[in-house]
Amino acid sequence: MKIVRLADRYFDLHSPEDRARVSPAALRLFLDLMRQWEIEDTDARTLLGRVTAEEFERLRSNPHSEVLDPSKLKRIACLVSIWRELTLLHGPHVAGEWIRLPNSHPMFCRVRPLNFMLIGGAQAMSNVLRLLARRRRAAEDSPAEESEPVSSPRPHRSPD
Repeated sequence: MKIVRLADRYFDLHSPEDRARVSPAALRLFLDLMRQWEIEDTDARTLLGRVTAEEFERLRSNPHSEVLDPSKLKRIACLVSIWRELTLLHGPHVAGEWIRLPNSHPMFCRVRPLNFMLIGGAQAMSNVLRLLARRRRAAEDSPAEESEPVSSPRPHRSPD
């Protein structure tokens, strides 16, 4: 059993019934997210798992007719979770642009997050999600008002 979160619902990735139930909604979420992120079809096909142009067009034209395999559902769930984390961290406007913006984090190896995910596939998507979740938890743990800078040294107290 592999439980995965898709938006606000959880499902068993290996249950054929669950996959059949969530596939249409997952596909609609994916296509909406690709439009919102302004992702070209070739990149969207790569993010979905290197599907052919014919398969992608079939999925787009009739999302209710297909039951997605576990790999595609996991990728979609990860991308939707990345969107959710970005929205919580930065708001919807930045969340729509973040993956195309340059990022100085060492994980991205001087490429934009979108390119990082296109090159690295599902594992790279999971890494981006973990990074964003850590950033959000850190932001929640330390209030923005009157907080010390991260690099500020703490005075060392010697034992008396």
